[in-house]
Formats: sequence, structure tokens, C-alpha cells
Amino acid sequence: MSQRLNNTHRMMLVAVAATAAFCLSTPLLAQTRSISTSGLGSEQSARAAWQPVRDLSKGSAAATDNSGQIRLVDHQSPAATQRQATQRKPSAAQANTSRLRPVGHSATANSVLSEPIVMEGEMPMDGQIMLEPMQHYGGEPMHMGGSYGCDDMGCDGSCGPAMGGCDGASCSSGYCSNGDPMCGEYRDCNTIRPCITLCWPQDGWFSAEYLMWWQDGVSLPPLASTGRLSDREPLANGSVLYGGNDVITDNLNGGRLDFGFWFDKCHTWGIGGGGFALDRGTSSFAGGSQNDPLVRPIITVLDNPAPNMDELGEAMALVNYSQVGHTGTLNIDVDSRLTGWNIYLRHFRTAEQGCTHTGPCSCPTRWCARSEHRLGFRSVELDEGIGIDSNIMVAGAGPGDGPLTFALTESFRTRNQFNGIDLGWYHTRSIGYWNFDLGLQLGVGNMRQSVQIAGSTIVNGTGPALNGGLLALNSNIGNYERNEFAVLPEFNAKIGYQLTDQLRATFGYTFLYMSNVVRPGDQIDRIIDTAQIPNANAPTPTGTFPRFAFDNTDYWAQGLSFGLNYRW
Repeated sequence: MSQRLNNTHRMMLVAVAATAAFCLSTPLLAQTRSISTSGLGSEQSARAAWQPVRDLSKGSAAATDNSGQIRLVDHQSPAATQRQATQRKPSAAQANTSRLRPVGHSATANSVLSEPIVMEGEMPMDGQIMLEPMQHYGGEPMHMGGSYGCDDMGCDGSCGPAMGGCDGASCSSGYCSNGDPMCGEYRDCNTIRPCITLCWPQDGWFSAEYLMWWQDGVSLPPLASTGRLSDREPLANGSVLYGGNDVITDNLNGGRLDFGFWFDKCHTWGIGGGGFALDRGTSSFAGGSQNDPLVRPIITVLDNPAPNMDELGEAMALVNYSQVGHTGTLNIDVDSRLTGWNIYLRHFRTAEQGCTHTGPCSCPTRWCARSEHRLGFRSVELDEGIGIDSNIMVAGAGPGDGPLTFALTESFRTRNQFNGIDLGWYHTRSIGYWNFDLGLQLGVGNMRQSVQIAGSTIVNGTGPALNGGLLALNSNIGNYERNEFAVLPEFNAKIGYQLTDQLRATFGYTFLYMSNVVRPGDQIDRIIDTAQIPNANAPTPTGTFPRFAFDNTDYWAQGLSFGLNYRW
């Protein structure tokens, strides 16, 4: 039994010794493995003991430690730090994105590590965070919660430059040296200034427009009728065939040109000029045997009126009345023409721009506005006239008497010439390819009024012409002129579409007004002294009727325009 016990004790001692040997061998094995890894390269050693380290510079990743120690944070020399800080200084936002955490068991309790954030252009390592680069639009960062006007991403995105920016011109959507946007203006980026020798103006414009205008018609008294315009017999209650209303009221065709150039590349001062003209509007009447009876209604004044007649009353001059042996023709022609020209200085005043949403898709689009003042000289002329020609043959009084013929020619012409200073204000607003223009002009100056009245009669086709006709007689025949103060305001509204950077199509409306004008119909006096009519069997004429007196009125013209505007 004691022998058996000794054997048992012996086995327990062996087990305890084996356990102790195993426990002692574990540190030795770990030490052996550590020594075997010391022969690896510094990069592999760093990876074996790697902990995340924030590196604020791109160049520090390439630095190595020759001391043989594995550093958790590789500090740079002061010179290198200063040089790299000059090249790239981290923003406060980037510095605040670092997160610090304690180092694990392989570092001291006081050591901390910065979690790395990989910047643009760097390659991430395992466990590092990759951030997308901040996008920039128009030189400013995009703020998701706000707008930078025309620097906003929406305006500079697919709907901005694709829609032409401010006006479809790459250069004109920029800014001048004074900070004003070049809204609605084309500027050649390759322009070389100044132009030392004589050359074509470097920045300028030219526009040509077709005009379709209407005007204040020419007012006429009754000039042709079928009888007296009264209840007196014979031929009482005649109807008016021509006159008694306004004529030349239909649209008139015309054209307008405008051209000029800028003195400076920012289009602050410029000089321009232009002109417009409407085709001569006409209205006419031709009557004869197809109008029986055909008479010219007048108002007569008699020195010794009959008891059954008023001193002043409706009368008539026969032209074609077959019942009493009068045959003849009557032709009346009326014409009117409006023309004008001007020269002016343009001075840029203000400009602004922003971003708006247009179209069915609410596309973000640039808008910009530009205002300017104008000062210049303007001349406008209104030339009008009325011509009356009548040829009458009167049968002889007796069987042996031959017929008498009378050829009467009468003319009433007026001319209004306005010359004065022209003040203007123009405003342009551009949205994408579209342009909207408003313009106000006010001309202040002198109106030169001229009236010419002439008349003659030829009897039997021979002999010299006698002075006077029917409505133009010695008492009112002559040339008359005078000067009157007048104002000439003008309103323009125009919409344009940018076809190219330099060519624009336009559609507009114009209203023009002139005060203190004379018109031919107002210069006709139907009250006549029959004694002044050539070859008339009447007492000595009084020389009072028809009378002449300047009769002022006003005038307007308005209409549409279709044109093209070219800028260089």
C-alpha cells in the first residue's frame, strides 16, 4: 500500500512539473515570434502595429522613421510644416471633422489617435473615411439652403448657359470693370482698343424695321355731293359723295433704321442716329356723268340777298347736271406723308441681374435689366395736301351760242416741320434668349407751319389762266408761314428674340404724338363770295370770303414694327 501511495505521489509531481513547464514556455514562444518579426521591413512592421493616424498633409505619407521605432504620430519638422501649410491650409470645417479616441493596449494611457479623413486626390487605406469633394459653381460654393442669384447652380446648370445666359452671348453675360453686368449688350472679347487709325467702329449696332402704322386721318369738309346740304329747292337734301369725314385712315407701310457705336468697351457712352418714313398715303374721288347730279356744296354770302334767301346759306356749284345742260368731271386727290430723323447720345445708368424660373418646366434662367438715358436732336415732318380739279362744259344760252368750258384747279397744301431737343429713357430686360424693351422720348422745340393755297381757272381752253377757282380765291390764295411751340412725345415697346449672339429679331409697338400742326382740310373755307369767282356775273367782290386763318390741331401716329437688330 505504501508502495502504491508512493507511485501515486510520483505521478502527481510529474503532472505539476509538466504544467509548470508549459506555462513557462508560453512567454518564451511569444518572445521568439517577436524576435523573428524584427527582421521585416519598416513598412511591414508599421502595418503589423498600424493604428489609424490622421495625416493633414499629402507629403507626410511618404516619410519614414529611421530610428527603428514605430511612432503613432509622425511629427514633421518646422520647415516642412511651414512649407506645406503655405501650399494647403486646412479649413476650420475640415479640422473639426477629426474624431479622437484613446489608443489601445499598445500605447500609453495618455496617447490619442486622430481618425483619418482622406481628402481629394489621396488613396484611402483600410479603415479610413473617404469624403466627396465640395462642388463649386460660378466661383462660389453652392449652399443647399440658399441662392446666389446668377451664381446659383440652377442658373449656371443645364438651364443657364444652354438658354443663353443673359442674352445668348458668352461675353455679354459677364461684367464690366465697374461691376455692372453687360445685360443685353454684345461685346467682342477679341476687341483691341484703342483704334489708332481710321477704322470701322469697334462696338456698334444696326437695326432695320418694317413699319405698319396708322395715323390720325385727314379731316375733310364736304367736297362733292348730289345737291344742296339743306332743305332749299332745287336739289334739296343732297347726300355727300366725298368729304365730311376723315380719310387716309388705313395702315401705311414704312421703314425705320437705327445705327451707332459705343465709345467704350463697357458700353457706357454711345452715339447713334436714325430715321423713319411712311409711304405717302392717298385718297381720291372721281365723279362725272355716272353721278348725275354732281355738285360742289358751298356756302354763299351775298351783298343783296333775295327776300326768300338768307345772307349766308347752303349753295352749290354745278358740275354734272344734265337737266340744265351741265356736263363735267370732278377729281379730288388727298395725300399725306410722315418722315423723321434724329441723332442722340446714349448714357448707361443702372443695371441689375438675378435668377428666375420660366417656362412650363419652371427652368431656372438668368434675368438682367439695363437702363439708360438719351439726349439728342430730332426732326419730324408732316406733309399733306388736297388737290381739286374740275372740268365743266355749259351749253350755250341760245341756238347759235356755242358751249363754254371751265377748267378749275385748286390746291391746299400744309407742311409741319418740328425741330427740337429730344430727351429719352430706355429700359431693357432680358430673360434667357428673350428681350423686353421700353422707351419714352419727349421732343420739345419749334413747329414750323406752312400753308400754300393756289387756284386758277381757264375758260374755253384758251387765254391766260385766271386767278382763282371756287374754294381758292383772291381772298385766301397765298403762302403762309409761322412758328409755334410744340411737344412731340413718343412711346416704344418692343420684344426681341436672340437668334445668334449678334442677331436679334424684334416685334414692337410705337405711339407718336405731335401738338400744334396745321392740316389741309382745316384750311378750306366753304364760305365764298361768288363775286370773286372768275367770269362770274356778280357784283364787285367784297374780298372777305373765303378767309384764311391758321387752324391748329394735333396729330398722332401709331403702329407695329418687325425688324432685325445686329450688334458687333
